[in-house]
Amino acid sequence: MRGQADNFPQAVIKIDSLIKKKILTGSYYVLLGQAAGLVLGTANNILLARLLGPANFGLYAIFLKTCNVAEILSQLGTNASTVKLVGIAAGAGDWGRLKGILHSTWRIIIASSAITALIIWITRRPLSLQVFNSPELGGILAFGVALIPLQNGLLLVRETFRGLQDLKIVSFLPVLQQLVLLAALAILSLKVITSIRSVLTAFCTGVFCALAAGLLLLRRRAAHWETAAEKVDATAILAESLPMMVTRGSLLAISSMDVLVLGMHANSFEVGIYSAVSNLAATSVFSLGIINQVIPALIAHYHAQKDLQTLAYVARYASTVGALFSFPVFILLLLFGKPVLSIVFGPQYAGGILALNFLLIGQLINSVTGSCGYMLQMTGQHMTLMKISISCGMLNLILNFVLARYFGKEGVAAATALSLVMQNVLAVIMARKKTGIWTMASMEMTIEILKQARRYVCTLFSR
Repeated sequence: MRGQADNFPQAVIKIDSLIKKKILTGSYYVLLGQAAGLVLGTANNILLARLLGPANFGLYAIFLKTCNVAEILSQLGTNASTVKLVGIAAGAGDWGRLKGILHSTWRIIIASSAITALIIWITRRPLSLQVFNSPELGGILAFGVALIPLQNGLLLVRETFRGLQDLKIVSFLPVLQQLVLLAALAILSLKVITSIRSVLTAFCTGVFCALAAGLLLLRRRAAHWETAAEKVDATAILAESLPMMVTRGSLLAISSMDVLVLGMHANSFEVGIYSAVSNLAATSVFSLGIINQVIPALIAHYHAQKDLQTLAYVARYASTVGALFSFPVFILLLLFGKPVLSIVFGPQYAGGILALNFLLIGQLINSVTGSCGYMLQMTGQHMTLMKISISCGMLNLILNFVLARYFGKEGVAAATALSLVMQNVLAVIMARKKTGIWTMASMEMTIEILKQARRYVCTLFSR
């Protein structure tokens, strides 16, 4: 196995141009969706930060992160397993099994979402009073009862289309959600005072509209699958998905626990500043987000075909393209982060510059290491990824609690960045050990891509 993957230069030479076309064509549709989503999402975050102010924006962030934790638990890992199982079934043309997988997965999601929503309703007051020491948070958390089932349904629809390699729809649904939210926020901005409850109503409306559109499109697609649904045991799906839930839960400890832990130790004003900084840092890995929309199903497909040379090339080519587009954003924010924060979110958010720099370092490593987690997850090594994720998630949690107490938002940012770096470095090493494939960006490919871009630009200007 490793010998095949190590024969990398030959794989680069022999690779069919169709592989690049799949990545770039898929990325093209995702790029349009992600670009639109990034612009709309950034506009929404700016509007929210300015409309609510740091204190209320902090409460809004705590609510969303609490719902994120609940959603991860209630999804039971089915989002990741759906991409893999649907991708394999669709690739084999086994439409009966595909229908059976979707039927069983929807039953799991509906039941688990209902239970989770009930738990949120029961625990909303203890969470607000005893954990976050914020009485007003209790009424806000009640919105989670509606939001969690809607978000879970939307995610399952998107992951189904991702497994089917229909990246147009995968990209369209979040854009629709953001458009509805932006329209609602634009109306709310006409008011003198905007409440968090009106903002959350607008947010839930956007998710509902995207879910309704996704279900209609999925129903239309399923009408062409004439084969009767095969019976797929829900326990078989859970056996595949539960380890992925643990992995995602640990990743959540890195991506979401920063806000929650900071909310336990600091006031909502500090949380609001940190949330704005975190949103800005996330824009630096915009290109990696595009790649990760395209790459999972491709990894599962080529691994199932035992085509390791193609798989190795796909992984490194995708990572290199992603890193090339991310690097200029890192430089821009590292050099001009403070004025960007002041201009975009408001002068009161400029105090988050040090936290921004910490987060940018973590995201830089995240971008360079590429889709290492998906490489493990989609090649049957999800248990390995789960162990890495649990270890790094626990480290992140401990560091967050320790550093948040003494250093506030800067300590939380440092803890999050360090944990993210360790997560990705360990995943790259284990992906190499288990599959024989490096997933990180390649300097050789970088030079090749830059030369091709230079030739293209020269040709363009010569005309």
